[in-house]
Amino acid sequence: MWSPMTTEAAMLHERLAPRGSLGRFALAGAFNSAVFYVSWTFSMFLLPEVDVEILWGTFWGLTGLMAHFVHRHYTFDNHKPLNWTLPTAIPVYVGSLLGSSVTIGWLSEKYPAQIEWLGVPNMLCWGILIWLTMRIFVFQFSPSKPHASQAGQTE
Repeated sequence: MWSPMTTEAAMLHERLAPRGSLGRFALAGAFNSAVFYVSWTFSMFLLPEVDVEILWGTFWGLTGLMAHFVHRHYTFDNHKPLNWTLPTAIPVYVGSLLGSSVTIGWLSEKYPAQIEWLGVPNMLCWGILIWLTMRIFVFQFSPSKPHASQAGQTE
């Protein structure tokens, strides 16, 4: 059973970070990005002989698959079937994997001593592009279509 406080918190959360919004994407993205960033930075210390771009691409790809399900459940909605969203998301993830790997490679050549820190803005810039393409093309999110969790709610 939901307590009134839990329900109020959920309603406040929905008002401040509605489904499909950049704010909601950022909340889920913070979790996804933390998993990615910890894995990537840890791997650079464990495998210093492996190229930064290879490690970046490997962990971007692995956490991208995880992120798809996080965003499907939390950020957007599941009105589109998985057999639509997953194959449609693959070009987005591949494009962002290649693009972000190229930019992190360029940054690692220009600023090798700061590469761990420069990974953060690289990740954020690519994240905004991913949000936009996921919202428009993959999940085809529309705020006018209520999510299943909003069924039965009255204003």
